[in-house]
Amino acid sequence: MSTLAAFARPVAVAALGAAALFAAPAAASAAPFMPDPLANCKPAATLDVEKEGNQVEWEFEGPEKATTDAQVTYLNIGGQAPTLGTSGPLTNGEGVERELPGFTGHLIPGGTYDPDGPNGQLEACTLGFGFAVTQ
Repeated sequence: MSTLAAFARPVAVAALGAAALFAAPAAASAAPFMPDPLANCKPAATLDVEKEGNQVEWEFEGPEKATTDAQVTYLNIGGQAPTLGTSGPLTNGEGVERELPGFTGHLIPGGTYDPDGPNGQLEACTLGFGFAVTQ
């Protein structure tokens, strides 16, 4: 295999992966993270993203004293220039909002979920990877 062919194949695979991500169906009002980063955690909790107009909101909902150290990393394409940022800390029952016009990719690279808070007896759960797309 020539050097050019050896280089072109991984580039083509990366381009197809990026195209699939950007072509994923976008929800106008809400998008679940896929796969669900909390899928293996008990008791159940949710992480989601909602968009209304240009306003994006990330929300963590769990039992009363639940905590997470997860943050959402986003790439927004739609303003003057692409913007990369984070949601900042997510607090149980309180949404974090940002003004993000256009297309936005949202990523949860990991973190932990503690269903009864840092002083509780239940063990913290390691979050999986998750992404969502809004426009």
